[in-house]
Amino acid sequence: MERKSDTPNKPQGFIRTIRQSTPARNNLIKFFVIFIDLALIIVSYIIAFFTRFSGEPPAYNISPFVASLPLIALSFLVYADIFGLLKFYRMSHRQIITAILKLVFMQVLTTSTITFFMREFAFPRSVIMIAAVFQTVLLSGWNWLMMVLRDRFSEYTNAVVVGSQEETGTLTEKMAGISKTEKINLKYIFTPGEKTKYFNAISKPNVKMAFLCAGLSEDLKMEILLHCMNHHRIVYLVPEVFEIALMHADVRYIDDTPLILMNHMSLSFEQRLFKRVFDVAATLVALPLLLPLLLAVAAGVKLSSPGKALYSQERVTSGGNVYRIYKFRTMREDAELLTGPVISPANDDRVTPFGRFLRRYHIDEFPQLINVLRGDMSLVGPRSERPYFVERFSRDIDGYGIRTNVKAGLTGYAQIFGNYDTQPELKLKYDILYIKNYSLLLDVKLILQTFSAILRRKA
Repeated sequence: MERKSDTPNKPQGFIRTIRQSTPARNNLIKFFVIFIDLALIIVSYIIAFFTRFSGEPPAYNISPFVASLPLIALSFLVYADIFGLLKFYRMSHRQIITAILKLVFMQVLTTSTITFFMREFAFPRSVIMIAAVFQTVLLSGWNWLMMVLRDRFSEYTNAVVVGSQEETGTLTEKMAGISKTEKINLKYIFTPGEKTKYFNAISKPNVKMAFLCAGLSEDLKMEILLHCMNHHRIVYLVPEVFEIALMHADVRYIDDTPLILMNHMSLSFEQRLFKRVFDVAATLVALPLLLPLLLAVAAGVKLSSPGKALYSQERVTSGGNVYRIYKFRTMREDAELLTGPVISPANDDRVTPFGRFLRRYHIDEFPQLINVLRGDMSLVGPRSERPYFVERFSRDIDGYGIRTNVKAGLTGYAQIFGNYDTQPELKLKYDILYIKNYSLLLDVKLILQTFSAILRRKA
């Protein structure tokens, strides 16, 4: 079916003209933005020279800058591409600022290296550091201005969605919260059998992207992908477990035949060793700092409802091993007396008011640091699950056992981007995505993202 657009009527005149999206116009805007970015980098060095030498920089110091300028400009273009500044139109304000900070940092290192190897010692290091400050300010201001103009004048991007009624309904509901900020209009929604209709819709000039749901057959996905590529459309694919497993796969060759090498979806000995060292070191640092908070929370749980402050429960970790997890109690003491093991829904009336506060900020999870020290868990990994549910999901969901190839984690992709009632099939995809992409740097990144997600989480 075709859904009418929720966007307002298009304005006429000048605004409509600058909103018209064509590849040539978009490329021209990108070229203009990156040209100004490069100009601001150069201007920052010039301002830094005048600042350092109080308005009269000696030619002796300026000449090495001029000699190094081609390499400085080239390195900037490389870093602009690496950190995504060339794709500013798809980035959030926070992503832009983060990219600029990374770029400026790398630019400082690169400029220092260039001047060292060119033996240009008259290029003062103080100028490089002063320039970094101006680069951060000028690039942030310029890119912020361009993003304001983008948000103000850019049109909604029309998209085609293909999937079953249940899948497209779920996707539409999830997109509702970001469609206005991202300016994506799910204009055309089709079931898999309406092939002629969605192929024609993808071919329309006013359509720029397509969303393909997970339930489509492999042959149909490939057919739609090829059609989108032929028409230069952006494609968002809701992946199956198998497709996530193929991400970043190595390619080998036997004569003229390419082979895709898939690893065993677990961590190597050295990865497990370094991960364990990191877990213990980080936990030993965190526990003394958190001790006053833990004592206050324990008292709050005791005072807010009858029962123990802590509770333990059997959970499953790597290798299918069962251990006892420790958490602050957030439910009534007799929560499962009548129901037995059940997954807590979004508005679970068994959760106490104080427990709801603890869950909102994930404070109830902090006692699991004891499990991390004991080696039952890791700081980052798949969400720990009860044996009852592991057995049930392993029967119903193909590949569910893969998540136990690593230790359960206090935080992770599923904990950050999911909820208590997120479907286990979706949690499994997050868990496999984590195992597939594991690195210590990813663990650090996910720990930092956890704090950000907690602060953004709604009550």
